[in-house]
Amino acid sequence: MEVLSVSGEVKKQLELPALWFNREGSASLLWEAVCCYLANQRQGTAKVKTRSEVSGTGKKPWPQKHTGRARHGSRRSPIWRGGAIAWGPHPRDYSYELPKKVRRYALALALSARAKENGIRIIEDFELSGPKTRELVKIVERVAQPGKEGTKVLLLVDQPKDNLLLASRNVPWLDVMPAVQVNAYAVLTHERVVFTEKGLESFLARMGS
Repeated sequence: MEVLSVSGEVKKQLELPALWFNREGSASLLWEAVCCYLANQRQGTAKVKTRSEVSGTGKKPWPQKHTGRARHGSRRSPIWRGGAIAWGPHPRDYSYELPKKVRRYALALALSARAKENGIRIIEDFELSGPKTRELVKIVERVAQPGKEGTKVLLLVDQPKDNLLLASRNVPWLDVMPAVQVNAYAVLTHERVVFTEKGLESFLARMGS
């Protein structure tokens, strides 16, 4: 794998470990990882009112018999306008965890898929002179070579600096995150994954090569 400079020139060659960038496995693991990630992002705050919570009288609307009308016992019943909601959502926790080995295997499969599509890039460590979006965009475009409009780029660094975060937050197709926090969902939703040298080192040191 080529390590590129900020100008897009080849700086040196680096061999990526096959454990993370050349794995084979079932796509069902990726499906499980994506479902788990999306479930963990749900707030679970949807709430409707039950019969005991809606406002309204508890008095029987009319006598049970001899009115010619249907039987009713309360205006807070779900069949009345302004009444309760039957079987509606209530706050709950949707989150769950996958086994550690499954999460790591899914991440390895996602990175391997991007590597086979030539979607992995490595760039030398760099620092911006300030929170300058234009400067960052030029660097990323030279290295990632998005090619077509709509291509999303994930920049994985060791520790994001303030200038980098400020410069990237207004670029809709670019996301920056620490390399040790990358997950299968993030890799699958970006066509280009760019590691900085220190970012790759921290990723392999954390995950194991």
